Amino acid sequence: MIRHCFPGILIALLLSNAAFTQRTSFSDTVQQIDQLFAAWNTATPGAAVSVSRSGKIIYRKAFGMADLEHNVINTPETVFEAGSVSKQFTAAAVLLLVQEGKINLQDDIRKYFPDFPDYGVTITVEHLLHHTSGLKDWGSVISLSGWPRGTRIYTPAHVKEIIWRQKGLNFLPGSAYGYSNSNYNFLGFLVEKVSGRNLRDFTHEKLFVPAGMDNTRWRDNFRTIVPNRAIAYSRFGNLYRQNMPFENTFGHGALLTTIGDLEKWNRRWTLQTLGEEINRLQKTKVKLTNGKEITYAAGVTVTSVNGFEEINHSGATAGYRAWLAYYPEKELSVVYLSNDGSIDPGTMGRQVAELFLGKNNPPLPPAPETTLKIDKEQLQKYTGLYIRHINDDVLELYLSSDSLRVKGMGGGLIPFAPQQFYFRGFILSFPAVGENAGQVLFQSPSGDTATYLRVKTFRPAEKELQEFAGAYYSEEADAKVILQVKDGRLWLLRHGDERTALTPSFTDAFFDTDESLFQFIRDKRKKVTGFTVSIPRARNVLFTRL
Repeated sequence: MIRHCFPGILIALLLSNAAFTQRTSFSDTVQQIDQLFAAWNTATPGAAVSVSRSGKIIYRKAFGMADLEHNVINTPETVFEAGSVSKQFTAAAVLLLVQEGKINLQDDIRKYFPDFPDYGVTITVEHLLHHTSGLKDWGSVISLSGWPRGTRIYTPAHVKEIIWRQKGLNFLPGSAYGYSNSNYNFLGFLVEKVSGRNLRDFTHEKLFVPAGMDNTRWRDNFRTIVPNRAIAYSRFGNLYRQNMPFENTFGHGALLTTIGDLEKWNRRWTLQTLGEEINRLQKTKVKLTNGKEITYAAGVTVTSVNGFEEINHSGATAGYRAWLAYYPEKELSVVYLSNDGSIDPGTMGRQVAELFLGKNNPPLPPAPETTLKIDKEQLQKYTGLYIRHINDDVLELYLSSDSLRVKGMGGGLIPFAPQQFYFRGFILSFPAVGENAGQVLFQSPSGDTATYLRVKTFRPAEKELQEFAGAYYSEEADAKVILQVKDGRLWLLRHGDERTALTPSFTDAFFDTDESLFQFIRDKRKKVTGFTVSIPRARNVLFTRL
């Protein structure tokens, strides 16, 4: 008999082979999966989860509520929004057109949209697919207006307008990886331009129907009634509140689907539903101009878990969460769809996969066998602020208990060689002479490196803060803000009574409470003429003084 985790909640468990019921190990695995989701009940939202091997469902359950107001339970047939899991469908649509010879991956995107801004560099279709274009994320940019996503309606026309009016890029195309929804909205526009059909109809015929995905559609009009759809929620303190995506944008996200349909889609990797060439193109990774290969392919990330190849993507839109992963060597599929925005989907999904593949614990670089004794005076020379200009990330080094520490990391750094320190697999190096003086080289346990430059701490008096006060406008964000000094602090005012304190960090640079970086611009007479704002996915959005 199947034991229901919560009375009154429909939970379906389909076993692919009666022999499984006789295997204690499989029964234990089912119980372990159940335990991962044991916190959801009739007073919470929840999720639907599916696991299959070789196309045979071995676990299929739903937890929690689809609608807390009307006491509707989640079931395996409940419709959720898949967030950025949707990107692989937009990418597949583009690749179908590539296969047909209607698009070339190396085409300049201005070939199809000649009215798109000319930044003096070529942005290719391939750059868009791999998030290496440098395009600023439209949602991040528009949040600077005081109307972030979820606070007003945005349409594809709005999105195109925002992307088209940007004055610059986050980075040179191909030089870095920078996740941006703008890439996939643009690809949606490209599919429509080249195919002569809207993305909804094109993907329905070319992708959903061949895969047998009868319960999948795009949320291109949020007012449309969708039978069996779960309401999305996020936790605020101890309470859940509705958190629905009230916008009509799609392509970057907004796929409405079920765990059953995503199971069918995952089978395309083995059944070659779309053909071997499309699968190959979608899994193909690229190298940046510095020679480093990135894991993001075409709408999917291709990596490994405990030695097994993993094709995955997570999703998060408003209060919806999603995780879709496929492990070709095991023909193992894991699908997770949730209407609880307080839970990380990647963590939950991979915990399920690890029950079948083993836990993924890559070894950390070993701690140094020998350590050095460095006096406090020498350590003091390393303290201060350092910034990585490629993404405006800031490191703050300080002394505590006679040891050098990185703010936010906790624990003391262990000196093991001249100008080199170790901490939990991380290595920090301080070139001491020449043009590299004043730098710290930061190496992660995976071997990735980053260079940070020392900057001078900025502590302006109230009179100096007055230099920044005034009204500013951004054409990129279509936003006007006012900066004023009050009670010895610089404040940013948007519409209504929204006020945000700006805290000085380094010369002419401030951070707000969300850690957005404001860097002020001065003319030859040292007068402040504007500032740029850098936030996740959008760097150097310009505001000019009025």
